[in-house]
Amino acid sequence: MNLCRPDSSKSCAACCGLYNVQDGRSFTLNRILADRTRAIRSIPHSVEALVAYADRISLETEASIIDPVIHVCEYTGFVDHVFRTVGCMLHPNAPDNHGVDFRGLCHYGSMACKSFYCPAFEDLEDKAADIIGTLVNDWHLYGLVATDINYISALFQLIEFQLGHHLESDILLDPLLSEKLLGFFAWKNSWLYSKGSTKRRSAYYFKREELLCDEAALARSIVDSLSFNFDISAVSRESEDFVRREIRDFVKAYKQVNATRNYPLI
Repeated sequence: MNLCRPDSSKSCAACCGLYNVQDGRSFTLNRILADRTRAIRSIPHSVEALVAYADRISLETEASIIDPVIHVCEYTGFVDHVFRTVGCMLHPNAPDNHGVDFRGLCHYGSMACKSFYCPAFEDLEDKAADIIGTLVNDWHLYGLVATDINYISALFQLIEFQLGHHLESDILLDPLLSEKLLGFFAWKNSWLYSKGSTKRRSAYYFKREELLCDEAALARSIVDSLSFNFDISAVSRESEDFVRREIRDFVKAYKQVNATRNYPLI
């Protein structure tokens, strides 16, 4: 599976600085990207016109950037006609480019865009990547979840720690379990302890950490990831206990589904 674009319904553009803004909520970024997409499709696709477009967008977004080290690319937008797939509007396959590669105009240059892959592209386990790609259907949540190796690793390890053995991927597609699991992924966008934060920072540049195989430590790692995500200090006994309770409920449901599958009632 291609982690950057697992299917035609979603994709990830976290490495383009998409979430590095003060208001990274889904409806806000959707509106901004839609406006940019319409704007760039309304102008001639020439070097001069595309540079002038980027200069204007850069002035509009400069004040909203969180980390000045991470460039927020002006050319990120929707690269399909139904506005579901985010990506580079300078790519030769993007609408109106007619096979011409304009990526040399972007901040990092053409080679960086062609060759960069986030750590998750290499390190996220295939099982986790497949589950995320199957369950998450919108680009905004997908980009936050699929790129956060440590969050996903801690989440699955905590489930398996409480379960006492490895998860079976096919069981996770049971409607009850998939709904609960998607709820855990959705914490990256809507977290009980986020205190109304408008930020949705991406951890796409974080490398895999060695996690302690301990229930408390794994719950803390999950909360740490969410604290970074929302740019808040949400690490507390209350939030960690909440995570552990939710995982216990999931494990209980998993065992019930598994028992029913292995020993069907007659």
